[in-house]
Amino acid sequence: MRKTLRPRRPAPGRPPSGPAGERVSQYPALTVRIPRATKDTLLALSALRRTPAWRLVDQAVLAYVEQLPDPERRLLSQFVATMRSGGA
Repeated sequence: MRKTLRPRRPAPGRPPSGPAGERVSQYPALTVRIPRATKDTLLALSALRRTPAWRLVDQAVLAYVEQLPDPERRLLSQFVATMRSGGA
């Protein structure tokens, strides 16, 4: 008697969607107060680009850092390294 192979079912839930395949649900939460117009713009941009708002904020921070002068970027990099090592 032959066994019939069933197609594999995908794992339940959403697949990881972080930049390096991490689970976004594992990211730390951030709560900020922003002007209503800024929030409305962020949500509209998110809908138009079909991109989660967290990803737009992430890209905006990276773009802001990239436009900093080199000395400020180096200082920021050192500060971030200090924070990650538990020094701040």
